[in-house]
Amino acid sequence: MFKRNATRAKLVAGAVLLSLGLSATGAAMATNVYGGGATLPAGGYMGWNFVASSPAKIFSSNVSSTSSGAATVATDSLIGHWASTTGNSVSYCQTGSGNGKKIFDHFDGSVVLIGATGACTGTTSGFGAASGAPVDPHFAGSDAPMSQQEFNWFTSGGKNTANTQPVQFPAIVGSVAIAYNNPDASSLNLTDAAVCRIFAGQVTNWNQLTAADRNLPSGSAALPSRALKLAFRSDGSGTTFSLANHLSTVCGSAVTTGHFVTDQSFAVVAAAFTQPTGSIGASGNTGVVSAIEANAGAIGYAEAGNLKNTSGLTATKVAQVNGFDPYANLPAVVSFTTTVLPDRVISGVNANGTPALATLTGGASSAAGCMLIVNPASYANIANQYPIIAVSNLIANNTGNGADVGAVQSLFSSLYGSTAHAGVNTVGAGADGKGTGYAFVNAPTAAAKVTSCIKA
Repeated sequence: MFKRNATRAKLVAGAVLLSLGLSATGAAMATNVYGGGATLPAGGYMGWNFVASSPAKIFSSNVSSTSSGAATVATDSLIGHWASTTGNSVSYCQTGSGNGKKIFDHFDGSVVLIGATGACTGTTSGFGAASGAPVDPHFAGSDAPMSQQEFNWFTSGGKNTANTQPVQFPAIVGSVAIAYNNPDASSLNLTDAAVCRIFAGQVTNWNQLTAADRNLPSGSAALPSRALKLAFRSDGSGTTFSLANHLSTVCGSAVTTGHFVTDQSFAVVAAAFTQPTGSIGASGNTGVVSAIEANAGAIGYAEAGNLKNTSGLTATKVAQVNGFDPYANLPAVVSFTTTVLPDRVISGVNANGTPALATLTGGASSAAGCMLIVNPASYANIANQYPIIAVSNLIANNTGNGADVGAVQSLFSSLYGSTAHAGVNTVGAGADGKGTGYAFVNAPTAAAKVTSCIKA
């Protein structure tokens, strides 16, 4: 049975805000934990059952508490394994990183809470809790770390009264694949310089990619003439942020004018450039992949793990970058032992478009050190592995977790450590041993802060 938290209840856009908890007498009872946001890590977090469900954006191990058509969480997934071993239930609604943070923050003070519609729509209407039990989400996922502006939304939206501030932890690594549809190219191994020119709109025909661009010996035959169309995310996306983090770092003189800007919006990322005629903006990973599959000559970027598990693709292929494959050449674990920074946020960009960091302002002294960020420069171009990767974060409430605090702490602790990862096949090498497109995070600084930063 849900119980009301009087300290959190208030009217927002005609909805009564409730916190989610399960009443208990004596021993603690299982908790229904709700969250959503980033699409990139969803398969690693929850498994791949969602790809066949309708709506296709929601998971739950307690289907009766979510909207019709929810997919069951896989017990060999990262968060699904946690749920199955703790007896809790979990739901994760894919809204994209940008909307996920808006929902979590109540960014304008009038966001309809999860449960108001009982559906996961992928917009700022909610994360898909039961329509009869509107709740604040326990967590949100984002591949783009919180900016100062997004941190401020937490206060301007009114959440700080009950929850003090958001806290952020690095959770999972995912590779961002360069996907393409060209019947004339059964395989593709692109240099960074070629990737830069493609996303800058400076390649408009496939025959403009030289042998050197494709890491082939001099004199190799050119690709036949075919118009090149760029497919990109039209929604706010941490996948876009992660691609741009790489492009802004490595492109430099590879593009003839301007530079890339690291941002969640591709329109901002490539504002200095003009895209080829016929280029396609699409919402979500699924939208981009569908656009590539349907358009011969298209090339774009997509979350590698989701792409690998999308059924029905016959024309879409995945390129290597600098000779590295987004699956085989992503380590099972990526370590950030010295680059996890406390109380730093994205404050904009540097002169070359790379992410700029600044000291967090407005943080509570009682939550000092709880907004953790992996310095984007440390993973913008890691040597000797696939170079375009995202670090996806989970964001929780510092306080106001009430009776659910143990479940939320346990969920975040399960992100780290080999014991917690035993039995997880959607991350790391995977059941087939060929790579999943995801990697576990080794971040001792973050692991040590879970219980002190997530409080009742």
